[in-house]
Amino acid sequence: MNAKTFSSKEFWLYSVPVMVVDLLIHLLLFEWIGSIFRFEDSADLVLVRPRTLYFLVVSFGIAMLLFPVRLYGRGVHRRDVVSRAFLQCLTTLVILALTVDVMFSSFAGKFYLQQGIAATAVISLWHLLVRRLILVVRRHGRNKVHVLIVGEGENASALWQELSYGVDFLDYKPLGFFSDIPQALPPEAERLGGLDGVIPYIEEGNKVHELYCSVNPALQPEFVNALIRECENRFIAFYYLPSMDGYVKRKLSFSDLGPVTVVRLREEPLAAPLNSFLKRFFDIVLSGLFLITLYPPIWLLVAIGTTISSPGPILFRQLRTGYKAKPFTMLKFRSMRPNRDADVLQATKDDPRKTRFGNFLRRTSIDELPQLINVFKGEMSLIGPRPHMILHTETYSKLVDEYLVRHMVRPGLTGWAQVNGCRGETETVDKMARRVEKDIWYIEHWSFWLDIKILLMTVAQVFKGDQQAY
Repeated sequence: MNAKTFSSKEFWLYSVPVMVVDLLIHLLLFEWIGSIFRFEDSADLVLVRPRTLYFLVVSFGIAMLLFPVRLYGRGVHRRDVVSRAFLQCLTTLVILALTVDVMFSSFAGKFYLQQGIAATAVISLWHLLVRRLILVVRRHGRNKVHVLIVGEGENASALWQELSYGVDFLDYKPLGFFSDIPQALPPEAERLGGLDGVIPYIEEGNKVHELYCSVNPALQPEFVNALIRECENRFIAFYYLPSMDGYVKRKLSFSDLGPVTVVRLREEPLAAPLNSFLKRFFDIVLSGLFLITLYPPIWLLVAIGTTISSPGPILFRQLRTGYKAKPFTMLKFRSMRPNRDADVLQATKDDPRKTRFGNFLRRTSIDELPQLINVFKGEMSLIGPRPHMILHTETYSKLVDEYLVRHMVRPGLTGWAQVNGCRGETETVDKMARRVEKDIWYIEHWSFWLDIKILLMTVAQVFKGDQQAY
């Protein structure tokens, strides 16, 4: 289950006040930094201050549309609050800088840097404080979302457990079940009555904000329709819990084919032409810039080191499984002595096939840089599931459920699995299954900003050093 979407009440109660304070922080810092620090390059901004402040408000509004305030919910941690504040501030100042530069031919670099650092720090602390206050209030039972569950089944029981004990759902208060089968309910769950008691319970005026129904409407259409009408008349949000026993648990999406409603098992953001174009454009620009600037001198230095360490080619070429399971030739800087097992065995931590210089290339991930050629050619992407050897694809596709789903997008130079501890050797089926799970999560949740996040996490990982980089 995903985090509850903000209701209109929550939007006005939390989001709007937080955004208003965020904007005030930007405006106050603008005034303070421009007047107290008096950077030379902020002089023009001060002269055109009224118009610049107007553009600041507009830029902030655009940033809020791209990165709306989200302080809590399922999977939202403190680091996510800080990173979102950073993206909000960065977007605001980039749009402001571009606008002011075009309108007034003035770019105050030092000013924007100081404003960005200060705004990110202050807004991050402010958001963390509000988050803390919300969680404290809800731990004390205030401002809860009161939930009824009608019916029984695997999904209904799982929902009860999540709402009762999940730390990401402190804003929920499960009231109990209405069910005709008490033995099918969780042992610790409170049964409020049978199915015939739920509508009278609501009519009595008991506080209910959301109702989750697992009763099959095909078997009891009159009851379900009456319950829906009662919820709508009482302004209670009605949710249907389909029975998914025996089916994969995925992020389902609904669409219409004429008068027929169909269900798709997963969202695929990259199936949208605009998203696909944006990702490909980003790949071409970044890989192209790297290949014409930094790659030639790096190739020269690696060529010297590789030649001295062992005879053989500079580049290592290997068939890997690519987009839609089609094979392609992936490039790497050679880090091993030429051997017959290159297309069969993964590298291990103390692999005797590696050279000393090759060890350095692997630890620093420099050996992966030629894959930017694959990215530029369209065989790979900067971000995506890592491509596996053909033999491994044939093997694990029989051992790991949904393994081939990871090939619905182009393979990547780095990916969500790699920055979340699933890099390197996969000596067990469980390790491969965890990698596949994260790869599928990436496919279902792709966004341009997620790619940026993964790219930054990868850079940080390279500088910090990764024990799995061998």
